[in-house]
Amino acid sequence: MTRSRLPLGEALEVLIDHRGKTPKKLGGDWSPTGYRVISALNIKNSVVDTNEHRFISHEMYEKWMNVKLRKGDVLLTSEAPTGEVAFLGDDFEWALGQRVFGLRGKPGVLDGRYLFYALRGGKLRHDIMSRTTGTTVQGIRQAELVKVQIELPPLPVQRAIAATLGALDDKIESNSRQRELLRSLGRARYLEAVELGAWTMPLASLSRSIARGVAPKYADEDSMAPLVVNQKCIRDGWVSLAPARRMHDKVVPPHKRATAGDILVNSTGTGTLGRLARWHEGEVFVDGHVSVVKADPGAVPPTVLAYALLHRQDDIEELATGSTGQTELSPTRLGSLRVTLPSALHSAELEPTLLSLEARAERLATETSRIEAIRKALLPELLSGRLRVPDEEAA
Repeated sequence: MTRSRLPLGEALEVLIDHRGKTPKKLGGDWSPTGYRVISALNIKNSVVDTNEHRFISHEMYEKWMNVKLRKGDVLLTSEAPTGEVAFLGDDFEWALGQRVFGLRGKPGVLDGRYLFYALRGGKLRHDIMSRTTGTTVQGIRQAELVKVQIELPPLPVQRAIAATLGALDDKIESNSRQRELLRSLGRARYLEAVELGAWTMPLASLSRSIARGVAPKYADEDSMAPLVVNQKCIRDGWVSLAPARRMHDKVVPPHKRATAGDILVNSTGTGTLGRLARWHEGEVFVDGHVSVVKADPGAVPPTVLAYALLHRQDDIEELATGSTGQTELSPTRLGSLRVTLPSALHSAELEPTLLSLEARAERLATETSRIEAIRKALLPELLSGRLRVPDEEAA
């Protein structure tokens, strides 16, 4: 199979770079609604995060976007952070902000989805990151980006590689949607039970203990050291160990460790404080920025309590004390949160249903972890040509 190498600039039909572009420089201002502006901070985990955008008006959009984004374009952050990537799988009327490149492959030369994966791993990504410059903020400039060499197999092979990796991404996304559907179903069951009769108690009265975690001594260099959950691990009601760090093992009281069924609550800092999730399996260390809530089974089934809390982030956040950026949530104040629960009878009937839904969700998470590991291993092998896509797929 013949592979060629080209400077990336020669393989692109369009390269959009809006460095320095602001509404003020175009004779206008930000708008309360209108067209979303994609900044570097909006590109996370290889997708565009549609939360917390700034907006511009239609008139400003026409001035701003001389070349408009379209389906098949690839976004690449140029700094703060560098190297985050997203693929536009549909036509979007979004404005491209500062610190983000818009890349469009040249027809017949470079497939957009292949470019997306090439920017996520392999030699192209390595070469881009090696060209970053800057003292306080590292980044890559357009003049350097276009010089980076990209390896180009024939177009059918590019598409086959992208399709193979895309199938894995599609399964990961499908699993994520299924997990959210399971949670929604559990939430519906919980609300139905509450409507049949409910009572309210402070969280402290429903818990065996509420305590902050440990102050870890980190051992990230030791792959055998135990993991410790931090605030980054808790998002959207789930715990992910991907951002967890490793710490030196130590003796920690049981009420400061998380075991299956415990509820973890972020307890410091504006923006993250109040996020909570249910820990699902085994025992794990938790750092001092996270509170561990252990349900009292004699007062409430643990999974029912978790569902009673999963949508209470805003209420929990209001319990915090301290100045902006230095907010804290003490176990005592968290324990004062009043929790609404179904009757004892309906809670007992609901518990096995919720526990089954959570178990199914965790099986999906385990499957997703395996798929992500496969994708990570395949990506550089396919891009380099060391592993070839079956010829019939390429055809």
